[in-house]
Amino acid sequence: MKKQLRNLFRFAEFFQSKTDTKPLPIVLKTLFSILFLANLTFVNAQGPGSLFVDAGPDQTIGCATGDSADITANFLEIFETVSEQYTVTSIPYNPPFAFNGLANPLNPNIDDAWSPVDNLPFDFCFFGNLEQQFQVGSNGVLRFDVDPSDTTNGWSFTENLPNNSNPTLGEANIFTPVHDIDPSVSTTEEIGYEVLGTFPNRVLVVSYYQVPMFSGTCNSLLATHMAVFYEFSNVIEIYMQDKPVCPSWNSGNAALGIQNNAGTIAYVPPGRNTSDSPWTATNEAWQFAPQGLPTYVFEWVDEGGNVISNNPTITVSPTVSETFTARVTYTNGCNGQVVVLEDSVTVFVQSTVSVELGADQSFCDVASYEIVPTITGADPGAVTYLWSTGETTPTITITQTGIYSVEVTFEGCTVSDAVFIELNENPIFDLGQDLATCFEAPVTLDASPSNYNPADATYQWLFNGVDTGITEATFNVTAYGTYTAIVTVGLCSAQQDINITPGAAIEINLGDDFVTCFENQVILDATPTNYNPQLATFEWFLDGVVLANTQATLEVTVNGTYSVIVTIGQCSATDSIVISPSADLVVTLGENISGCTAETRTLSAVTFEDGVTYVWFKNGNLIAGENTNTITISLADVASNLSDVYRVEITKGECSGFDEVEALTLNCVISEGLSPDGSPGFNDNLDLTFLANRTGIDKLQIFNRLGAIVYESNNYTNQWVGQSDNGDKLPTGTYFYVINFSGNDSVYGKQKTGWIYINRDAN
Repeated sequence: MKKQLRNLFRFAEFFQSKTDTKPLPIVLKTLFSILFLANLTFVNAQGPGSLFVDAGPDQTIGCATGDSADITANFLEIFETVSEQYTVTSIPYNPPFAFNGLANPLNPNIDDAWSPVDNLPFDFCFFGNLEQQFQVGSNGVLRFDVDPSDTTNGWSFTENLPNNSNPTLGEANIFTPVHDIDPSVSTTEEIGYEVLGTFPNRVLVVSYYQVPMFSGTCNSLLATHMAVFYEFSNVIEIYMQDKPVCPSWNSGNAALGIQNNAGTIAYVPPGRNTSDSPWTATNEAWQFAPQGLPTYVFEWVDEGGNVISNNPTITVSPTVSETFTARVTYTNGCNGQVVVLEDSVTVFVQSTVSVELGADQSFCDVASYEIVPTITGADPGAVTYLWSTGETTPTITITQTGIYSVEVTFEGCTVSDAVFIELNENPIFDLGQDLATCFEAPVTLDASPSNYNPADATYQWLFNGVDTGITEATFNVTAYGTYTAIVTVGLCSAQQDINITPGAAIEINLGDDFVTCFENQVILDATPTNYNPQLATFEWFLDGVVLANTQATLEVTVNGTYSVIVTIGQCSATDSIVISPSADLVVTLGENISGCTAETRTLSAVTFEDGVTYVWFKNGNLIAGENTNTITISLADVASNLSDVYRVEITKGECSGFDEVEALTLNCVISEGLSPDGSPGFNDNLDLTFLANRTGIDKLQIFNRLGAIVYESNNYTNQWVGQSDNGDKLPTGTYFYVINFSGNDSVYGKQKTGWIYINRDAN
C-alpha cells in the first residue's frame, strides 16, 4: 500500500528504570517517529462491522391464487453506546485486513512507548463518548483518552480488567492483548496503522506484526494481533494470529478486552483476563459491539415506493412480477449522520399459459387481416382475451397498419404479446440515379422489390412513355431516353423513372496545325483522356481517304489533312490537323565572280538552317564528292569571256533550296589597241576589269604624245572608249597610260605604265 510522509518528529531521549524485577540496564527511550499520510488513501474496505443490506436472491412463483414467496433481508444491526453496554462475541477468525504493510508504520526500535497523538478521520463512539483522537502503545494497547506529554507505555501488571490503579492498564482503552513485547530487538517486526475504506464504512486498523516477547529467553516468541474500529457501527474487533506467552517474565500476564476511560467498566472474553494468565491464543477473534438502543430503521418498500413492512422477513403474493426493496436507515449515535442503504429482490410471477401472435407481417394483396393468437398451456376457450383495440374476442380482424397486442388471463395470471401488421405496403425498389453513359458497358436496370419476393411481383417497362413489352424484373437498355418501371404486388404498386443520357464528350486532341520537313518522326495521338482507351475504336483519314491504321496513334510521313473518328459505345468524337511542308530552304552563294584563266576561287553556301545536306553542280552536272557548304573551283584555262554556272542545293527532310553563281573567265592582259568605231563588242574599250577585281584601280590617266592628260578616271574598270575628258573622240594615234593600283598587284606592283593605239582609220 502506498505510504506518504506527513511529518517527521524529532527524537527525544529520556531514561526510565524498570521495577526491581526487571534488569537494571538503562534503556534509551525515544518517541515513535510516525509517518502520517498527507492525504489518506481509501479503499473499499469491508468487514463484519461494516454497514450492509442484502435483500436475498430473486425468486419465482406461480400466478395461481395463493402463490407467495418469503423474502428475507440481512443487514447489520447497530446500537447506541450511551448505555455503556457491549456484547462480547467470539467470531470466526477471518482477518479482513493485512497484519503488515500498513500505511503508517510506528518506530519499531523503541520499547515501552506511546505514539504521538493522531486524529481519527471519522467520529467514533466509545462508552457514550465521542472519540476523535488516539494513541498506540508498544505493548499491544490503544487509548482514546490521549495525553501528548505521556510517552511511556507501562508493561508490568498483575491486576484484572477493569483497572485504574496501575498505569499499565489504567491508561489504556483497548487491549489487543496487553503483554510485554519488545520491538527494539527485531528488524523485521511491524507496528502500524492505516485508515481504509470510504464513508460510511471506513475502518481504523492497528496491527502488531511478529513483535518479539520481552526477555532475552523469550525474544524468539513473536506476537501478531490487530484491532479493527468500524465507522458508524462503532464495533471493535480483535484478531490474534499468534499470542505466545513468556512465563519467565511478569509471570506471563496478559489481558484482552475493552475498558472505559475511567477504568471502571471493562468487557473481557472468557478466559482472557489477567487472572487467567498465562494463556496463549492462535487464530482467535472477538467482537465488541454496543448494545444500547437501536440506531437503525428497517423497511420493505414496493415498486410504488410504499413501505409494506418493517420485518426483515415477509411473505409477498404479487400477481405480476414485482421488485421489492430492502431499505435500512442508519443513524450515527456520535454525530447524528444518516446513511440509507438499499438492496432489491425481484419476485417473478410465472404463468402456466403463454400467448404468441407470431412474427411481424406485411401484406399487399389483402384489404384486411385476421390476427389469431396461439395459446399454449391452457384450453384457448378457457382463457379471457383483451386486445389493444378493446375487443375481447379470441381473434380480431384489422384493416390498417399498426401494432396490435393482446392480454390473455388464465387462473389469475396474465400474459401478453404484440405484433406489427403492415397492410398495403407498396413495393420498394430503386432504379438508381439518372445515368449518363456511352453504353461502353452493358446497362441493366433492376426493379426487383426489396420488401417482397421478386417472383411475386409483375413488371411493366416504358420507354419515353411507350410500353416496351418487357415484363421481367430487369431490362437491358441500349438507347437514350426516359425509362419507367411499374412494379405491382397484389393491390400495391410503385413507379419510378430514370433518365439515360449520352455520356460526357470524348476528349481527344491532335494538336494545332503545323509545318514540317519530316526531318523528325511525326506521331499523331488520338488517345481519349476521359475514357478507358481500351474501350475505344479509331478510324484515320488523310485528305478524306480512310487509312488502314486503327490504333490510337498514327505515324505521319507526308503532308496533308489528317482526321480521326474515336468511338466508344454510342459516343464518338472527331478531330483533324493540317500538316504542311515548310517553305523552300534559303541558301546564298553571293555575287557572280570573274577571274583570269586558271585562277582558283572558293564558293561558300550560307544558310540559317541546321541539319541540311549539300550537293554541288557545274553547268547542271553533279560534282561528285562535294557535300559540304564550301567548294574550291578553277577558272577556265583559256580566256573565252564565257561563264560557268555553279549551283548548290540543300535538303532537310522533304524540304530543299538552291542558289547559283556565274564564274566568268577573263582575258587578263592590258590591250595595246582600240578600234572604238569598228565591230561592236570587239576592242571597243580598255577593259581592266580583271585588275579592278584583283587589286583595285585607284586612278587611270591617258596622255597624248605631247604628254598632255586627255582622260582621267578614278576607280576605273572599263569606261574608256577613246574619248577625252570632255567626251570628244580622240583621233587615231598612239597614247600613253598610267595605272595606279589600290594595293600591290601581284604582277605589276603599285603602278603600271604603257601605250595603246587608237585606230579609227580602220573603221
